[in-house]
Amino acid sequence: MFSNQRFSSSMREKRMHFRKTVVARVRISHSTFGVIHTRTRNISDGGVYLELYNPPHLPVGAHIKMHMLDSAMPEIAFNMRVVRVDEFGVSLAFVDYEMRGERYNMATLELLWQRQSHLDS
Repeated sequence: MFSNQRFSSSMREKRMHFRKTVVARVRISHSTFGVIHTRTRNISDGGVYLELYNPPHLPVGAHIKMHMLDSAMPEIAFNMRVVRVDEFGVSLAFVDYEMRGERYNMATLELLWQRQSHLDS
């Protein structure tokens, strides 16, 4: 009985944010590998998983830039932190974002999208 409890507790979900399957085009860049075009597998409020077969060497904690090419605002450059790398891709956490030469925290992005959707309607 004790071993079953230990097994089930180790298998619990450790993610802080709900992930949604989203396949979208992205462009990532870093001085060590240049520019790579790839796509997302899933996304959450906290980060994104990118499909990258034979990913470049990216140490956990490294920061890279990401543009979501299929979004309403592809000019936004997301600053991302590498969380995990495996043989199929890389997990990245949102750090902050840049737009028009200014840097913003992630909390302001929702306000920007709300404002933009009101202008579009």
